[in-house]
Amino acid sequence: MGIGGWVDSSGDKYSRMVNNRASRAHFVQQVIGFIEKYGFTGLDLDWEFPSFPHKNSFSTPATASDKNGFSMLLAELSAVFKPRKLHLSAAVSPDSVVVDAAYDVPGLSQHLDWVGLMAYDYHGPWDRKTGHVAPLHHHNGDVSPRFNVDFSINYWLSKGLRKDKLVLGMPMYGKSFTLANPSNNGLNAPISGPGRGGPITNAGGTLAFYEICSSVKRYHWNIKRESDGSMGPYAFKGDQWVSYDDISDIKKKSELIKSMGLGGGMVWTPAFDDFKNTCGCGRYPLLTALSSTLNGGPAPHVRNCAS
Repeated sequence: MGIGGWVDSSGDKYSRMVNNRASRAHFVQQVIGFIEKYGFTGLDLDWEFPSFPHKNSFSTPATASDKNGFSMLLAELSAVFKPRKLHLSAAVSPDSVVVDAAYDVPGLSQHLDWVGLMAYDYHGPWDRKTGHVAPLHHHNGDVSPRFNVDFSINYWLSKGLRKDKLVLGMPMYGKSFTLANPSNNGLNAPISGPGRGGPITNAGGTLAFYEICSSVKRYHWNIKRESDGSMGPYAFKGDQWVSYDDISDIKKKSELIKSMGLGGGMVWTPAFDDFKNTCGCGRYPLLTALSSTLNGGPAPHVRNCAS
């Protein structure tokens, strides 16, 4: 069972709950009752983010005590989950600034079965220029050395998270942009706003992988990759531009999980993968790449899949 998410995290309800002992106890009691009634195997908490103002709700204050309150909530949940053999996890920010403000990392490492690192949305239309949604390594053109998967993993580990509890998140979507000048179509190009919504998802600034691979295959979007291999591809046509991870990038990140001895991989969201084999690489090619790399088995071919 999951609670939270970007939209649900606006407002102060989670802050008020974690900072009040009686409210925490009531929450724990209600969660246990709901889990046992409906047969769930655990709880994933996705509060975005403790002790940090919500970007979509500037009226939501940053409360420093959230950090300790969240850690206390996890300890209290863990105390009742473990005897029942229930799983407890949390989705967390990849940004070191948020990590320092929001999380008692040793406490999370102690009380959680795993920590889902949301290693995506490093860049988007809010930057007012093009950028990659989930770069694996730092790129010389990036404004900050911290906006990449490699930095985020190592920062969390340096703060005390057990590596076998870190589950690396990967995007099944791309961040899209509308170019200010279609002839200026590289990284860090000025934009006029988010990209147009896709034909199915209809969400400005975001395209599902199946929408991206369809645009590449059917409408012949141009694909570019940086020569240093620091990030996945980006594709563009006219004034529309999108960055994303393809099969080879998912495999590369999955291989990193194995080589570092991390806890595993997760995705947001399976519904954005090419579940109908629209683009000719089989059903769920990104999920298949993740699973086959971590568990062994045949990997999907890359041809004609937005690569």
